[in-house]
Amino acid sequence: MDRVAQLRKKQQEFEKVKQELEQLKKSKTVQKELAFLTDLEALLKKHGKTLNDLPKQGKALKAAPARTRKKRKLKTYINPHTGEKIQTRGGNHKILKEWKAEHGSEEVESWVR
Repeated sequence: MDRVAQLRKKQQEFEKVKQELEQLKKSKTVQKELAFLTDLEALLKKHGKTLNDLPKQGKALKAAPARTRKKRKLKTYINPHTGEKIQTRGGNHKILKEWKAEHGSEEVESWVR
């Protein structure tokens, strides 16, 4: 009896897969892809090539290296009034902004060592 139940279960699974196969065959997307592959194979055959002769996507398409900007030069500012020292690569430093507001940009830039 166990074998009969197993047979019926397999038949149900087979019918289910058969229906899914029919739906796939009717799908417009699948039909377009199959037509493309058929045309591609015909073109390759015309030129004496096969699908295996085509380069794989990973090998053929290499991403361009990411462009990175050079690091800005590290600047050291020493305030002659307080002796305070800061190091920065850009102008977005809190204390540097305060100094420029208080003493002026040109004078602060003259403090670079």
